[in-house]
Amino acid sequence: MLLDTCIVIDLLRGRESAVAFITGLSSRPALSVITVTEVVAGARNARERREIDQFVRACQSCEIDLEIATLAGDYVSKYGRSHGVDPIDALIAATAKSRNLELATLNLKHFPMFEALARPYPA
Repeated sequence: MLLDTCIVIDLLRGRESAVAFITGLSSRPALSVITVTEVVAGARNARERREIDQFVRACQSCEIDLEIATLAGDYVSKYGRSHGVDPIDALIAATAKSRNLELATLNLKHFPMFEALARPYPA
């Protein structure tokens, strides 16, 4: 399961539904390095940064390679104007697709390339 940034933020803020979702996963969650960048950039203090570092270490890290970058470019080309898909979300989507991982997100409109995508818990 690849976690989108919004899911990680909910977890770090202690949102019960996010905590329950992530602790209920049957396998180790995965993070795109893009999500790591976004979450680290949003840390408001040293305590939050430590919590982020601890969570990131517990997850599988997914690097960006040429296949992911190319697929992300295709997603932006196909969905950028019609759905507002930006390169950041396209890279996360391409990571999930190329690694054969389900994507967990609350932002369904950012990921039109996944037809059967559903929120893992109420937004």
